[in-house]
Amino acid sequence: MRRLRLLALMSVALFPGCTCGTKQSPPTGAATADAAPATPVPAGARARLDPSVFSAPIGAARASHQDVVAGLVAADGVVRAMGLVDGKPVWATDVLTGVTWAPDAEVHVQAAGDAGVAVIWRGQRGGKVVRTLVMVSPDGALRSEPADIGAAACAVADGLVWLDTRASGPTRVLARAWKDTAGHEVLSVAADRDPALVCGDRDVFVLGDGDDDLTAAAVVPSGTTGKPAVAIRDADFGDDDEREHDAYTLGDDLGFVRVGSSGAVALRELPREGTPTPWRRLKQTIPPDDDVVAVDGDADTTLVVFTHDADDACPGIGSTAESVRALRVDRKTGAESLLELAPADCDHSPGPFWIATAAPGGPAIAWVERTTKLAAKAAPITGVALRSFPPGAEVKPRRIDLQADAVVDAGCDARGCSFAALLRPTDADGMQPEAIAPFSYP
Repeated sequence: MRRLRLLALMSVALFPGCTCGTKQSPPTGAATADAAPATPVPAGARARLDPSVFSAPIGAARASHQDVVAGLVAADGVVRAMGLVDGKPVWATDVLTGVTWAPDAEVHVQAAGDAGVAVIWRGQRGGKVVRTLVMVSPDGALRSEPADIGAAACAVADGLVWLDTRASGPTRVLARAWKDTAGHEVLSVAADRDPALVCGDRDVFVLGDGDDDLTAAAVVPSGTTGKPAVAIRDADFGDDDEREHDAYTLGDDLGFVRVGSSGAVALRELPREGTPTPWRRLKQTIPPDDDVVAVDGDADTTLVVFTHDADDACPGIGSTAESVRALRVDRKTGAESLLELAPADCDHSPGPFWIATAAPGGPAIAWVERTTKLAAKAAPITGVALRSFPPGAEVKPRRIDLQADAVVDAGCDARGCSFAALLRPTDADGMQPEAIAPFSYP
């Protein structure tokens, strides 16, 4: 399932943020904004099956019965994608050329059904800041020429939907099926609303956040568009002003979690077929100082994950620590439970978080753990924490230890779930190319 936090216009849909370490200088061999690689590499060129040539940022997705990873190969000035089966590379392709490293660069990989994956680069290319998408087939062949896209994009089974924002006037919503060669406008979002996308399995939901309400409209890449409907109305909550809201999908049904300034939590769903459900107001609350970090659901459960600052957990060291909690709501009975997932830890900082609702045996909550005591040549990421929720059983804790400069969620398929990590070798300082490796769970 895919989830989006609606705090601002996102760079791409699918929680994603980039975990690119703490360095603010380019990796060894990185091309600068004013220099190109000595030997230009043509797009679509097959590359050596070497997973140890990458620098942050990286992206990953489970697609077509393999793990597809992508990242910057700084020495060549390319974004390279690689398919791995059982952890071993089976193909590698340079999907985008003429790119250079920057601290805010991002790579995202989105599964696109039988079409393969969409690789999205946000960063420097040809001396300009761009957001560019390339489609890659399951065997690593390029399915499309690089295409500039807007501030947000969703790759789904049948095609692509993206936003074309402008300095003034409404935001255009463009779509193209995978068989098409160009996009076409399917919808617009008024200038007085903040637009965002939420990715379903086949549908993409276009949200418009206004002063008093939020609207949602479903778009199919082939061009079918539903009428915008009001999903959240401030007047329905009286004087309890909104603190935040989060959206997620269950297949092609849209779900919302709203947190009021009082800490009150309310849930509702907009089914693909049928009428919107009434708001379900929970008994549990989320205190004002706590931060919601992930929301998602499956056929049985809605999960809301949040962190709590423990100001007195680390006396004498001048820092605070965060505990991790979750609200678990049974979608059928409405039963609620508050779960303590992890105590405050003075040695580690948690995040980013994601929820794997398609995990075999029940959903799983995962998060990256960063060390708060960074030693010389030590990688900032020391592990990934996992909490599984088997039906009718206790929460199962697990931790995967690693030394990494970046970790990204790769999603789930019938085989299970995975994430990818940019692993730092022992005694390295993080300024050399590193290997991207997939890790399966639960």
